[in-house]
Amino acid sequence: MKRRVSRFICALMCSVPVIASAQTSEKITSPENLYKEGRYLFQQKNYAAATASLKAFIKDAPETKFREEAGYMLVCSAYELKDKNSIALLRSYLDEYPDTPYANRIYALIAAAYFYEGKYDEALAMFNSSQLDQLGNEERDDMTYLLATCYLKTGNVKEAAIWFETLKASSKKYEKDCTYYVSYIRYTQNRLDEALTGFLSLQDDPKYKALVPYYIAEIYSAKKNYDKAEIVAQNYLSAYPQNEHAAEMYRILGDAYYHFRNYQAAIKAFENYLDRDASPRRDALYMLGLSYFQTGLYAKAAETLGETATTNDALTQNAYLHMGLSYLQLSEKNKARMAFEQAAASNADMKIKEQAAYNYALCIHETSYSAFGESVTVFEKFLNEFPNSPYADMVSNYLIEVYLNTRSYDAALKSIDRITHPGTRIMEAKQKILFQLGTQAFANAAFEQAIDYFNQSIAIGQYNRQTKADALYWRGESYYRLNRMQEAARNFIDYLQLTQQTNTEMYALANYNLGYCAFHRKDYAQARQWFLKYIQLEKGENRTALGDAYNRIGDCFLNERNFDEAKHYYAQAESMNSASGDYSFYQLALVSGLQKDYSGKITLLNRLVGKYPASPYAVNALYEKGRSYVQMNNNSQAIASFKELLNKYPESPVSRKAAAEIGLLYYQNEDYNQAIDAYKQVISKYPGSEEARLAMLDLKSLYVDMNRIDEFAELAASMPGNIRFDASEQDSLTYIAAEKIYGRGRIEEAKSSFNKYLQTFPEGAFGLNAHYYLCLIGNEQKNYDMILLHSGKLLEYPDNPFSEEALVMRAEVQFNLQQFADALASYKMLKEKSTTTDRRLLAETGMLRTAYLLKDDVETIHAATDLLAEVKLTPELTNEALYYRAKAYLNQQADKKAMDDLKALAKDTRNLYGAEAKYLVAQQYFNAGDYAAAEKELLNYIDQSTPHAYWLARSFVLLSDVYVAMDKKLDARQYLLSLQQNYHADDDIENMITSRLEKLNKQ
Repeated sequence: MKRRVSRFICALMCSVPVIASAQTSEKITSPENLYKEGRYLFQQKNYAAATASLKAFIKDAPETKFREEAGYMLVCSAYELKDKNSIALLRSYLDEYPDTPYANRIYALIAAAYFYEGKYDEALAMFNSSQLDQLGNEERDDMTYLLATCYLKTGNVKEAAIWFETLKASSKKYEKDCTYYVSYIRYTQNRLDEALTGFLSLQDDPKYKALVPYYIAEIYSAKKNYDKAEIVAQNYLSAYPQNEHAAEMYRILGDAYYHFRNYQAAIKAFENYLDRDASPRRDALYMLGLSYFQTGLYAKAAETLGETATTNDALTQNAYLHMGLSYLQLSEKNKARMAFEQAAASNADMKIKEQAAYNYALCIHETSYSAFGESVTVFEKFLNEFPNSPYADMVSNYLIEVYLNTRSYDAALKSIDRITHPGTRIMEAKQKILFQLGTQAFANAAFEQAIDYFNQSIAIGQYNRQTKADALYWRGESYYRLNRMQEAARNFIDYLQLTQQTNTEMYALANYNLGYCAFHRKDYAQARQWFLKYIQLEKGENRTALGDAYNRIGDCFLNERNFDEAKHYYAQAESMNSASGDYSFYQLALVSGLQKDYSGKITLLNRLVGKYPASPYAVNALYEKGRSYVQMNNNSQAIASFKELLNKYPESPVSRKAAAEIGLLYYQNEDYNQAIDAYKQVISKYPGSEEARLAMLDLKSLYVDMNRIDEFAELAASMPGNIRFDASEQDSLTYIAAEKIYGRGRIEEAKSSFNKYLQTFPEGAFGLNAHYYLCLIGNEQKNYDMILLHSGKLLEYPDNPFSEEALVMRAEVQFNLQQFADALASYKMLKEKSTTTDRRLLAETGMLRTAYLLKDDVETIHAATDLLAEVKLTPELTNEALYYRAKAYLNQQADKKAMDDLKALAKDTRNLYGAEAKYLVAQQYFNAGDYAAAEKELLNYIDQSTPHAYWLARSFVLLSDVYVAMDKKLDARQYLLSLQQNYHADDDIENMITSRLEKLNKQ
């Protein structure tokens, strides 16, 4: 016990400061006197002085019988002096004297100490451990007040009200405080009459007269007693204009004016409120926004109402409705549409929903907006949700118009298919929609799908004659792209017979296409008639097609051997300076040769090379120039021309002919040694070719004439493999048998026979032929290993006559096996060896695709540029080349060049390349900080729309980023919310929306 007392006394001595009083100046030697002095001072509430005496008493007489009493007074003094250790001291005293008669009061003091520290839960626990009714009256009331306040602070207003009511009934001291708190609690419980009575009783009290008017005014406002709320608020603002509650009084005053429809005064009051409150209430912003709306300040109305639209409730719904109405007044129909959309999405108030849904539908109809099929779905949804609406008949009529004009073809078609008995106008709409779906598929190079849609449109009948005619035309175009010429021609003819629009570009092109259909089947007389009709109809807008038509007419006359007419039309084509002018020049030269005007032919060929140095006809031009010199018996010039060809284009198949011609010319000139050398080059460089075979024949004749037979035999034996001059009978018969089996379609048997031939005659005269046929069989059987094996054998002699075909098959296999580096090399070799425009296009297309897949930007750019330089390039290939080149330019940070290609692609968002390109153009503007240009591009994209919804959705997201950068956060949120409601694909868009909305909500 002694040790416990000493610890307690030590704590007291260390914790409570000693402050001397007047009485301590005298020497006090008696512990009893010190105790009496401390008790007296404690009773006088001079706690600091009492503490000094009591500590001195305990120090001098620690074992005195009054030490428990002295300790009690010391800890109580610590509490009264607000010692930071008072709680610990009070608890320590209880530990030392658990049976003290003061325990109940000490619990209360500990509770009070916790209260003043703001630890209300701990305070409540201690209050509940004490019996407050056993305290003295005054202290009981003080502690009861603290207890009631604890309940209020911890949110237990019911219990708080009970204690405040109890205290109010028993204590005069706390009557008004309890009245205030009970009234406040009743206010929070929406028991407004009780609260008002209490607050009114305090309005003249000095302590509360600057506080309770706020609640009085608020209650009057809530009870719609706006006249009284106005008076209270005005009086308060006159008396306390700078008071902390002035902001709320301005709000209440604005509320009153708003309900009196005094909107100008409401605006002034609410603006004063906003100036004083950094976190304004939503309902105040809402009433301010509507006040702006009522006074015609529509821009402010939309902006202010937008700040209230943060929660899915009736207030937000009505705010969106009036935002939409405000935007309509500002002629900002896109923003109005999105606001109405949000209002219509809420079920908080069905009448507002109906009004908003109707306005939303009208906005979509008037703006022709249908990013994600809304133009159809919004009207259909309205009729389903509000079948008895007064707007229902109007909406039904609008829906039919939408069917006829929408760009949301899939949504419209599904909607029509849900109609049990569609009328004439709806069937006309269906006919048009199927046609548009066909053109959309055509734009994406899905020609089989396009034909299917056109078939359905045509099958419906002639609800709209021109739609049926147009469907026939585009079905013909689809068949043409699939090389089904007979079906294409039939459709073009049907179109010409049905269409009523005979003065259009399409009508002219139908004749042009029919010309090509006839040209492909080599009906040159018929083709010429169609092309002639085309040039009569063409207004000069399509100079490329017009120049091409002149060339084809020239070709037709040439095939009919009407040389003068052919020259006339080739000259017409060349004079147009179109992209195909080099072909016209080349054909003019050939016709001059056919007319035996060899000098004129040479002159034209020289002009061709000078005017079109990069022309693909330059190779043939050199060969034909040599042939012209041959015709003129100018062998030396002929040899010079052929040698020039060999030097410039050694890999060209035309060079085989030139090399053979050189040998023959030397032979004819009896320059046998030169001839022998020339023939040797042909045989060694072009093994297996017809030219090599003829060269061997001529060599044999030369050596026989020179009586050098042994030398010839030695030479023949030394030539590279597969160049046997004379095939043995068994060799020849074995090969011919295999070839005949293949010709009869017995593929497996032929495959076995060709392999047997190669095994039996590994150096046979027909080895290259056998490898070529085995390549063909491998291609038919999709046997990739077989193609690679035998094409490789063929390419051991890259200038043989089968090398071009072998490269076509080999490159395709390598591409399909994703051996892109090898495929690129094969396509490059194919381009060098191509003898036709189609083969060169095939090679350049393969080079482009493999380079892109290899992520070789430099090679991709070169390949795309070469491909785009081709004269007759389909729109599909043009788009693909522009897209790949643009992406490569972006990777290389050549942004300006990339933008040129992207802008060209973005003109048609129906195809996938254009859809992404339109987005990328805007992204580039955004990256460059040109937000106005990005916004313009994106809004245009949304208005233009695309069937490729993902890129349109990305554009919505990007537009929200643009608006955030422009500090237009309301607009940013609106576009994200609209996208969230209308785009439901399973991709990364939802995460983009969610993350951005979360950031906006935090700002």
